[in-house]
Amino acid sequence: MNTKQQLVELSANLLRSKGFDGFSYLDLARELGISKASVHHHFPKKQDLGLALCDWAHDWLIQGLNHFDAKANSDWNRLERYVQAGIKYTLTDQKMCPLSAFYSDLHKLSDPMRLSIKKIGQIEIDWIAGVIQSGQDSGEFVEQKDNYAMAALFVFSCKGSLISARLHGQDLLHTTMNQFEHILKIN
Repeated sequence: MNTKQQLVELSANLLRSKGFDGFSYLDLARELGISKASVHHHFPKKQDLGLALCDWAHDWLIQGLNHFDAKANSDWNRLERYVQAGIKYTLTDQKMCPLSAFYSDLHKLSDPMRLSIKKIGQIEIDWIAGVIQSGQDSGEFVEQKDNYAMAALFVFSCKGSLISARLHGQDLLHTTMNQFEHILKIN
């Protein structure tokens, strides 16, 4: 892996554990044993690194969604796999979803970064809406008044429950996901 790729990978790890504003170029330089000037050579401004992290987060999300699609045996199982991945990263690995990590610093990010993050978030909600539609088409899920709104509600509930579970435990998370199963699935 070249230095630029190492910087993005290390930054992605720090993003998920500390947020975008929670690490500096000095942190990156020290961790990789390079000069701060070398970091600036690859990413003159932190926004440049941030945009590279947005590209990384996009690829990370697409890879995960494709994995869920390939491995799931039902549409509900696709959603379960999405939640299980969130549990692994948030509760087991003690990291945040990259999008959630960016959200905590939105007010400090540049317009191009916010636009990129918005597009990535749209991909996530669109995928969930597509899963809901697929489940309706196959007869696994009940019809919803608005699949997009239900998808957004699912994503936001999942992410909020995951963050809350760090402090309050997993019971509410499981209760929330069980409620979605009751709302979505045909019994």
